[in-house]
Amino acid sequence: MAGREPEMKVLVVGGGGREHAIVKALARSGPDVYGVMGNPNPGIRRASKEVLLHDVTDIPTIVAWAKARGVDLAVIGPEAPLAAGIVDALETAGIPSMGPDREAARLETDKEFTRDLMREHGIPGLVEYRAFDRLEDFREWLREVDYEFVIKPLGLTGGKGVRVWGDHFRTKGEAEAYAKEILDHRIGGRPRFLVEEKVVGEEFSLQALCDGARLVPTPIAQDHKRAHEGDEGPNTGGMGSYSDPDHLLPFLTPSDREAALATMRATVDAMARRGTPFKGVLYGGFMATRDGVRLLEYNARFGDPEAMNVLPILEDDFLGLCVRLVDGNLPPTARFARKATVCKYVVPSGYGVRPKAGAPIEVDEAGIAKAGAELFYASVEEKDGRIVTTTSRALAIVGVGASLPKAEAVCEAGLRCVKGDAYVRHDIATAKAIQRKIEHVQKLRGK
Repeated sequence: MAGREPEMKVLVVGGGGREHAIVKALARSGPDVYGVMGNPNPGIRRASKEVLLHDVTDIPTIVAWAKARGVDLAVIGPEAPLAAGIVDALETAGIPSMGPDREAARLETDKEFTRDLMREHGIPGLVEYRAFDRLEDFREWLREVDYEFVIKPLGLTGGKGVRVWGDHFRTKGEAEAYAKEILDHRIGGRPRFLVEEKVVGEEFSLQALCDGARLVPTPIAQDHKRAHEGDEGPNTGGMGSYSDPDHLLPFLTPSDREAALATMRATVDAMARRGTPFKGVLYGGFMATRDGVRLLEYNARFGDPEAMNVLPILEDDFLGLCVRLVDGNLPPTARFARKATVCKYVVPSGYGVRPKAGAPIEVDEAGIAKAGAELFYASVEEKDGRIVTTTSRALAIVGVGASLPKAEAVCEAGLRCVKGDAYVRHDIATAKAIQRKIEHVQKLRGK
């Protein structure tokens, strides 16, 4: 794919905030965008030459649609089409794709595969783990275990399947009940689950472009999974995230970043050695603990919301990087502005438990732009010219600034231009919330 035409045709699969961020980043290079999404994202629709509203896991239909339009390159947003083998099918049809094939995507879609790979290749950051597919074996293990643990379905659960001792269950009986639920209902797609030691610390997200051999890291961000302020409530797809001007986080050290990168580089090397090289975006979800950095899980694509922290401050040509990625020729580094970003999601009332769909949301796009903030649409519908909620996250507002307080203020100014029966976690990236995280890590590490 060396070189590219001025009017290159790029397929973007997915209709969330992450995909709107991808489309906005691509638009800076002026390609013709062709969008495939299950929901009518207004931001993607307006920026696209043509859209297909369709199930993003119906691979044959998407491939045929892309081929008929002469698409030159595909960028895959969500995990479900990756798990369904969309990259394998597109590349067989002659369309290079930014995303891993089905085998390489197992780093996200099969948590046991990832842990086994780490153990076999001596990859740093591994935690103690066991896999079970029989309730009797789990009961026997429960009788002996004397430490707190986490239960994870093996497959995809939209970020909502992991349950943690002390947060989601507090007794061995409750743990057994969730294990039985996974096995009976095949949560994650398989009647099998992983149990891992619970690691305590602060989570962070490191996303990197990968061409099968080389990793090009982006600024570290921190996502907030819990639905309510103060990190309370059920897990969600992500309520918001922030990144710091130095591309670290206030509670991390440069050695934490190097440890996370070492884990990711060793993983990429191991995947190449086994003949299943990883191409696309590798996202490491890490925990900064008392004893160093531990890998919680990998995602095989940009994070949502974390894509909205890194893509708006990318100073290099995103389309050019995508082309070089699929060519196996990424540069050693990519340039990002030394600025902070704060992303906060607007979600339907009751999100995380009983989200209220169909509620109108007034979005003053001109006001958001005047405030200096960026708007990213996610899962909404348009009825009679009005934006209404679905049961998922509606839209995100991102503030960019010279410091975290400035970026957070810009984000909040943008949020004041959105009105309706919706909810926002306003505490994300506030000085008080960040100080609490700094003190948490300092206490863990005896500082």
